[in-house]
Amino acid sequence: MSNLSSTPLAELDPQDEVRVVGQYYDAKTAKLVRKYGPGPRIHYHVGYYPNSETPARADDTAETIRHSIRLHQEGLLRYAAKIWGAEHRLSGKVLDVGCGLGGGSLFWAQEYGADVTAVTNAPEHAPVVEGFARECGLDGKVKALVCDANRLTVDDGPYDAAVAIESSGYFNRPQWFERLSHVIRPGGSVCIEEVFLTRPHGADVWAEYFYCKPATVQDYAAAARAAGFELVDEVDATAETQPFWDESAAWTQAVLDNDTSLSAVERRQMRISLLANQAQGAEWRAGGLQLGFLRFEKK
Repeated sequence: MSNLSSTPLAELDPQDEVRVVGQYYDAKTAKLVRKYGPGPRIHYHVGYYPNSETPARADDTAETIRHSIRLHQEGLLRYAAKIWGAEHRLSGKVLDVGCGLGGGSLFWAQEYGADVTAVTNAPEHAPVVEGFARECGLDGKVKALVCDANRLTVDDGPYDAAVAIESSGYFNRPQWFERLSHVIRPGGSVCIEEVFLTRPHGADVWAEYFYCKPATVQDYAAAARAAGFELVDEVDATAETQPFWDESAAWTQAVLDNDTSLSAVERRQMRISLLANQAQGAEWRAGGLQLGFLRFEKK
């Protein structure tokens, strides 16, 4: 995977950063569909692997590995729903901030009856999300909103909850929580699943590939507190999500080994992806990155 800008993300001004990240994800649409599709519920986040579940083997076919990845990505959302009490916290009006191709938005609407506003800064993703919603019979239950999460404004609040699944690493946390304080009702929740910083090398590995800047749990708690939110739940799932990187790398290797239609550019991009997935898996095992679930309540 190549960067869309030769300028490191940390050196961009905030508006350029939002633009570059939006372009980054617009450019990835077809790749996301290929690896994590078909729709309508397409996810772009890690999977959850309880001890009783075995990931796909490295010598399995790309299709077998892809099916396992999708199964465990849905498993991560089901685990999140359990620990966040989705039946009563994520069944009303929900903001899905950084919604990707809308897999999570459709999940909350289909499984819990939520009315979801799916927020994205990738303009090409909005019609895809709404198309998948229509395919699921959720027209009117899921609507896409193209905007910068740091400048979030909505006309139909207040919301019962906001959810961010591996998207908040792209946000200015203090500014984002401040904006949420205006659209989340008192007693409402902000539910975050994210990769958190535990050591500088892990942050570098994550940022180089995903074009975002991980922070510590303490950074999130401080930003939330300043905006009137309290951290009430924290769950570490680093060990249960580590197998995702083995499966992700195995899928990429299987495609490289068997898909003769790949162009030279596509093969180069996939080799970069393979190396990045292997590096991320190594950081997971070494404790250089932490995968956690946080829930904040508005006071």
